Amino acid sequence: MFSKVISHKGFWRSVTFLSAMFIVIYNIADVFMVFEGSFSAYISERFASENLLRFFSANIASGFVYGFIVSFFKFRGKIKKESN
Repeated sequence: MFSKVISHKGFWRSVTFLSAMFIVIYNIADVFMVFEGSFSAYISERFASENLLRFFSANIASGFVYGFIVSFFKFRGKIKKESN
């Protein structure tokens, strides 16, 4: 079932889209919840040279995990529905 789901047409496009949307929404929420809406404080903290690699790797990894899990269950349900 796993290989059938990940090879389904549109699966990886869905993973990419959901990953990107997760990263954008998470970072906007981070600006308002942690930095009280101060984009300049957010940029100076998150894009500091010592934190840059950590920031991007954490965003990419968390976005991918979210996008993959949501897309997997969406497409698994779709495949199960089509087979019935």
